[in-house]
Amino acid sequence: MTAPPGLQAEDRPDFERALHQALRTAEIREALRRNGATGDADVQRLRSQALVESEAIATAAAPEYAAYLRQRAAAAMSPSTAPVTPAPSAPSAPSASSAVGAPFPTAGVRGLLPVLAVLAPALAGASAASFLLLGGLLKLFHSQRELAEALLTAGLTSATIAAVTLAAGVACLLVTAVRHRTSAPDQHPRAQRLPYTHPPHVRRRNDAAVATARDAWLRALLHRGILPFLRDRLKISQKPSRLHQKSEKGST
Repeated sequence: MTAPPGLQAEDRPDFERALHQALRTAEIREALRRNGATGDADVQRLRSQALVESEAIATAAAPEYAAYLRQRAAAAMSPSTAPVTPAPSAPSAPSASSAVGAPFPTAGVRGLLPVLAVLAPALAGASAASFLLLGGLLKLFHSQRELAEALLTAGLTSATIAAVTLAAGVACLLVTAVRHRTSAPDQHPRAQRLPYTHPPHVRRRNDAAVATARDAWLRALLHRGILPFLRDRLKISQKPSRLHQKSEKGST
């Protein structure tokens, strides 16, 4: 037959809380009042006696304590007690794509092309409109005919540049859209290959089993261990006080 497990150091605070609860019960307080021990010093003396005999008191609830230790050890060894890490769904995809594109120096140029595709036609179109408008106004004056011809030529050149850059920008945007559309379905297989994590309710179930075993041990410790010990100590301390009262009555 194996010996009952001793009270572990991490469970001594639970023992002290159960002892504090026992000392505050109406039964123990009434017994202290009958013995004339109403001060804090008498309560602390009774508490100290219980702490000294904590190992002997704990043996009264040895089966429940052994079951509590087994349940706690099983929960500690279970992989479900490990912290559940969230699945890196959204942050992982950009990091993977950036890691692939980081070694290539053309990544910055590719990012600049859409900006140029938008700005170049707008700037060229604005310049063409300005040159054509100013050249048309100066053409009305015969003294500024050469400058007007130069401005009109510059306006036509800017209009040509605007048309070419606009066509190139539209083509660049279409290529970018097609590239993103073809790379989008690859995210789903990567999400399916993520490591399996235990659902949170598994850990909650293990924690609930440990808490149930702990409550059963504390109830057994209180009712079968601590309270009987306190009753015995109060009975022992009550006998000398009664003998002292009888001796005083006999002397009178």
